[in-house]
Amino acid sequence: MALLCLLLSLFSPATATVPPTASTSSNRSCISDERAALLSIKESFLDPYNRLESWQGEDCCSWWGVRCSNKTGHVIKLRLQGSTDDCLNFYGDKLGGEISYSLVSLQKLRYLDLSCNNFNWSRIPVFLGSLPSLRYLNLSYGFFYGSIPPQLGNLTNLVYLDLKPWPYNSKPCQYLYSVGLSWLSHIPSLKYLDLTCVNLRSAVHWVNEINMLPVLKVLNLKECRLVNSARSLHHSNLTALEKLDISENIFSTRIAPNWFWNVTSLTFLNIAYCSFYGPIPDEIGRITSLEQISLEQNNLNSTMIPSSFKNLCNLKVLDLVSTNTAGDIRELMKRLPNCPSNKLQELGLSANSISGTLPNWSEPLANLTILLFSNNYLTGTIPSSIWALTKLNYLDLRNNMLNGTVTEHHLGNLNNLVYLGLGNNTHLQIKISSNWIPPFKLQIVLLNSLQLGPEFPAWLRSQRSIQHLQISNASISATIPDWFWTVFSRAEFLGLAFNQISGTLPTTLEFMAARTMFLSYNRFTGTVPKFPRNLTSMHMSDNSLSGTLPSDFGAPMLEMLVLHNNSISGTIPSSLCSLKQLYILDLSGNMLTGEVPTCQEDLNPPARALAVINFNSNKLSGEFPLVLQSCPQLVFLDLSYNQFSGSLPLWIGEKYLPYLSLLRLRSNMFSGHIPMELTKIGQLQFLDLAQNKFFGTCVQGAFYDTIISYQPVSVQTKGQQLEFSVQISRVVNLDLSSNNFTGAIPQDIGALVALKSLNFSWNFLNGEIPETIGQLKQLESLDLSHNELSGEIPSSLQALNTLGTMNLSYNDLSGRIPTGNQFGSYDSSSYIGNIGLCGRPLTRDCFRNTSSEDLPGNHGDLEYKSLCLSMAIGFVFSLWVVLCLLLFKTNWRKSYFMFVDRLQKKICVNVKIR
Repeated sequence: MALLCLLLSLFSPATATVPPTASTSSNRSCISDERAALLSIKESFLDPYNRLESWQGEDCCSWWGVRCSNKTGHVIKLRLQGSTDDCLNFYGDKLGGEISYSLVSLQKLRYLDLSCNNFNWSRIPVFLGSLPSLRYLNLSYGFFYGSIPPQLGNLTNLVYLDLKPWPYNSKPCQYLYSVGLSWLSHIPSLKYLDLTCVNLRSAVHWVNEINMLPVLKVLNLKECRLVNSARSLHHSNLTALEKLDISENIFSTRIAPNWFWNVTSLTFLNIAYCSFYGPIPDEIGRITSLEQISLEQNNLNSTMIPSSFKNLCNLKVLDLVSTNTAGDIRELMKRLPNCPSNKLQELGLSANSISGTLPNWSEPLANLTILLFSNNYLTGTIPSSIWALTKLNYLDLRNNMLNGTVTEHHLGNLNNLVYLGLGNNTHLQIKISSNWIPPFKLQIVLLNSLQLGPEFPAWLRSQRSIQHLQISNASISATIPDWFWTVFSRAEFLGLAFNQISGTLPTTLEFMAARTMFLSYNRFTGTVPKFPRNLTSMHMSDNSLSGTLPSDFGAPMLEMLVLHNNSISGTIPSSLCSLKQLYILDLSGNMLTGEVPTCQEDLNPPARALAVINFNSNKLSGEFPLVLQSCPQLVFLDLSYNQFSGSLPLWIGEKYLPYLSLLRLRSNMFSGHIPMELTKIGQLQFLDLAQNKFFGTCVQGAFYDTIISYQPVSVQTKGQQLEFSVQISRVVNLDLSSNNFTGAIPQDIGALVALKSLNFSWNFLNGEIPETIGQLKQLESLDLSHNELSGEIPSSLQALNTLGTMNLSYNDLSGRIPTGNQFGSYDSSSYIGNIGLCGRPLTRDCFRNTSSEDLPGNHGDLEYKSLCLSMAIGFVFSLWVVLCLLLFKTNWRKSYFMFVDRLQKKICVNVKIR
């Protein structure tokens, strides 16, 4: 979409209204009072780069940025614009300070340009409204703050006014505001008005106030927090309006009726990202001179393009990106303008719900230069009519379900192509012979998740103008060719991840222009070389890199360094300390040794930007890293599976680490007490201290919910390895297992209402399991095994419906195992090693151990007594039956006594023999 916005700006007619940018000297010397005023203005400015160095001598008309009238000698133009290269930078080659009141002395001033400077969030001076001759005023990107003074309405001769404070997509946007626009009604000569990013939320009647400008041609109100629009204008004065941009506001109203549909002079209309809804009106068909229209992200309910578009024979750009447009692509194409001399150049239908197969369209669409169909549900092969668009510059068919094979025969006619986006069509192949030389010069190539391999695409060798290359997950399994690093040495983005590319990284890597490199999940070998100087993001994880890290990374602006799962050895170089903008550092899964650099250059080290540190699974040693004390933005810290030792420092708390959300110290040699300061970190949500040597009573404290984002982290819960990827959202994990903790589980454990995984196993905890544990309604995994806990299993555990895994084995628990809810799903391994427990799933019956709660009315004791009584009666009755038979049956009695005699003699003989 950034490319689309760039194209729209190129078509903007606003450039025709901007006065010439030159500043020339006149043949006359300036007036002395005005020269004095200019010198006073110079004194009020901060000029670190000496832009006003020429402001000396008598002839002020020859000074930089000053122009005088050839007739009167008065100063009529001040063009003190900052460097356009650094216009969006807070620092740089800019003027600063304040605007001097002496400017009012220049009463004949017609042109004032102070744009792209830094006035450090000062207010726009009220006295600017006292320059009656002013026709051009540009304060854009000047870092102004506060209310726009309504005194600017006194500039009745003003033609051009640009007050946008900052780029629309940056944080300082809307620091400048105006409660209304009624002051504009006093400037009837205004033709160009740009208030982009000015907060106009309180400007309720802004449409009627703008309607008071009869000669207005360009109106930019992008991202101004406008909340309402007018259905219509009783009498429209906007008969000259050619460009209207009210995109990225929050109207949340129907797209029609609306006042702008009746402005027939429009050549540019941008209502993108405005939360409009409802069908596009038929009135749009009357805007026959419309050249550009952007209808992005309006949540339109229309499922088809209205037939009235057929009246727009002058339409050059039609953008319906992300408008909830649905239906079959063939039906939609039939409703496009179909005029004898079709002027349509840009067709944007991306990010919708359009399905079906692309049709072969006729000659009228031959003038297309931009075709945007990405992020839909298109199927089938790419038709020949697309490959016949010889004027095409941009082709974007990404993220669909297209199939088939693209060859050099298809691409051979696209001589003007600079943007090729076919990625994420998993059944689409590109098979091009190695000796083919394309006729185009691509700048952006997006071919990720296609079948390009197995060989490296040799046809890219001729594309030296590429700035952005994305061929990740493209089934390439060859060795990367040597020419690659030379051909793409000027590219800013290189994406080769998720292939099987082998080879080594060149020593000349530092001379490349890349800012972002994705080389992860390949088979690169060799050492890590010095990085390109302009690099901000390097991803080389899951390769076979070895050796030591470079002593000098060579990229002072580096923000992300991800090298996990390689075979890198040696120590962490101290040169990392110089990377002040680094905020993600992942060296996990390597063979690094030694201590983490302290980075203590002075007594007061500067605050670092680090938000994520992952040293998991190395051989690092030493005490808890002292450098973390200067990382106040730290959110994610993983030091697990290393050889760190010593106790945790007392400063590991909210004072130095206020945003810490995840702390993993598992499987180290830390010892001592856990500092209470750690439990007071309000953002802490994931604490894993397992497999260390901590001791003392069980930690008490409150752990709260938060959200963090980063690489996947493996967590042992529910008896399996789970991965929290992208976000750990509203999850709390508390793991203190395999330490030397003693004492009882604190009663306030129930305060951790967001807890999902609790592991206190393999410690020396005693006492009873607190009833408050039943308050953990979100608990999914509970492990209290291998402790010395006693008493009964709390009945409150039956209320934990989400508890999927529970282990209470090897304690001293007693009593009947609860049978309600999920307790029937646990096997005997969850309770083994507790001699006093009885009931299912154990084989031990409870009998007298059965609690009266489970057997109301003492039913258990009655059952036991009844059983004993029955056995006694049965024994007496059986014995009496035998005696009676022997008494009354002579034969039975003789046989019995003879059997006893024989048995006695046999026993006696055996005893004597032995």
